[in-house]
Amino acid sequence: MLFYRKTLSIKAKLARLILFILCVPLLIFGTLWYVKASESIERNAVDYNEQLIGQINSQLDGYFTDLERITYPLLLHPQIQSFMKLSPDEQYDRFLISKKISDELFPSITFGRPDIYGLSIVSNNGIATSSYSAAVGKGSYEQYKNAVLGDRNYRIAGIEYMDSIPVLTIARTFLDTVSYQSSGILLVYVRLSEIIKICEKIKLGDTGFIWIMDAEGRVVYHPQKDKWGKQALTPELSAKLTHENGHYVEKAGQDKRLIIYERSAKTGWTLISEVSLKELNREMISLRNITIWVGLLVVGIALIVTGGFSLYLTQSLLQLQRLMRRAEEGDLSVKAPERRNDELGALNRGFNRMVGEIGRLLEEVQTSRMKEQEMEIRQRESALQAMQSQINPHFLYNTLEIINSYAIIENVRPISRMATSLADIFRYSVGNPGQAVTLLEEIRYIRTYLEIQQERFQALQVEIVTDEAHLPKVQAVRLMIQPLVENVFKHGYQAYKQKPSYIGISGMVRDGDYILRIEDWGQGMDSGLKERYNAAIAADDREMPPQTQEVGGMFDAIGLWNVHQRIRIHFGHPYGLFIAKSDETGTMIEMRLKFVAGSLEKGAENDV
Repeated sequence: MLFYRKTLSIKAKLARLILFILCVPLLIFGTLWYVKASESIERNAVDYNEQLIGQINSQLDGYFTDLERITYPLLLHPQIQSFMKLSPDEQYDRFLISKKISDELFPSITFGRPDIYGLSIVSNNGIATSSYSAAVGKGSYEQYKNAVLGDRNYRIAGIEYMDSIPVLTIARTFLDTVSYQSSGILLVYVRLSEIIKICEKIKLGDTGFIWIMDAEGRVVYHPQKDKWGKQALTPELSAKLTHENGHYVEKAGQDKRLIIYERSAKTGWTLISEVSLKELNREMISLRNITIWVGLLVVGIALIVTGGFSLYLTQSLLQLQRLMRRAEEGDLSVKAPERRNDELGALNRGFNRMVGEIGRLLEEVQTSRMKEQEMEIRQRESALQAMQSQINPHFLYNTLEIINSYAIIENVRPISRMATSLADIFRYSVGNPGQAVTLLEEIRYIRTYLEIQQERFQALQVEIVTDEAHLPKVQAVRLMIQPLVENVFKHGYQAYKQKPSYIGISGMVRDGDYILRIEDWGQGMDSGLKERYNAAIAADDREMPPQTQEVGGMFDAIGLWNVHQRIRIHFGHPYGLFIAKSDETGTMIEMRLKFVAGSLEKGAENDV
């Protein structure tokens, strides 16, 4: 290739490389920067002028809002309402009311407002009064009546001349306070002084200016006064002013002019600013050109000074960068060369140590996670096996057999029944905890367990209401009812020093699942604690929530939480426990189990 010919020296190769790789991209970048800078300058000019136009529009809207506000009392004034109801024949009343309006009401509006040239009031009956000339107001009535009533009760009309003074006419509709129908109009003649003052405060360079066009396309304000009141909306201009606001560039001979416009929603006026792009960008273009030349000079010097040395470093750094990218993608077997003795060699050795340390830490984290998962599994298994591992089954079986034999010999039937029941309990409880069982087996087991408890608590009433035909169709986990019943004795009765009086177990099919209820008449918990328990049960988290651990009680050891988690692990969501009721009258816990029968319609609820 051109840069790597054997006849060329290294210096020539570097020179050509720098010329091609750095200068050509710099030239392209400089051109793009120039274009983007020009666009940015124009965009900044547009933003700046749009803000100015928006400010002027806001000031004009505020000005006309103030005029609307100060004239509003006239619309409802009793004198005005009386004037509107006069007929042409009531000349004397007309004279009196007109005089009061002229002497009292009109001065209250025009006082301190030199911009208000005059006021006129004209009723629908053709009666007029004015601070300027009643004939003028009456003559303007027909001109503005239909426009105001056909649109809205407030309208800014165009410019007209009174005594060679250009004034702006504002028309407002009077409404009868009884019928709410139009009864006349109020005409306010406003000098252009305030509008001129607002517009002339803005300076757009030496040749830029702002002008205003009303909703009918007539000029309201222009630096050239001979254009006031004349039509300015040509078809070409109308085609460009298609939106509420916007901008476009218009050629004016050798120059380009930036036109920015914004239409006021309140007045319907369109404010238009015109400014020369060349004049607007003059200082910024000069600064841009100086910046480009200075930048080129600095870059050139930097290329000369650092070109050779940077090239020396580039190869090693690029190699290290490639290795780092591979390490980022997960390949921690990469190894940078360590043969150099300079800073680059030290950097490579540091990179190798870092990658090795990251690999070691990742391995430790993975090992730690595996140990944590294994520990969690063991803890869950030990929770169930804790009760089983406390006794020696064979020793207990033999002992219970001996007790049963003595009881039969001595004809003590209660002891014989208890020994037999206890043997059945031990035999069921030491079975494989992972083996699937049916609800029928669980109910038989808990029935035996409660028979022993009834021997202990003579007043205990046990009620088990189930349908034997449904129980084999309900999937269950081993020893899931006993912990709940033990909670009844411990937390419902004994914790409050009450004797166990009632334990009820019932089942029903609901929405295609089997609902098993365990109910007692002991002391329950407060509603806040019940809601926290239900929230913990409903959460799909296999760790016991801290708020339930602090309370203790029902979520201790292999209590409710263990039973709920075992059901959830075996059958998944939404199977598990739910505290349906818990108050001073007792507690009811519902256990949702999987019902495999297909003959029952989903959605039906059958008590069984």
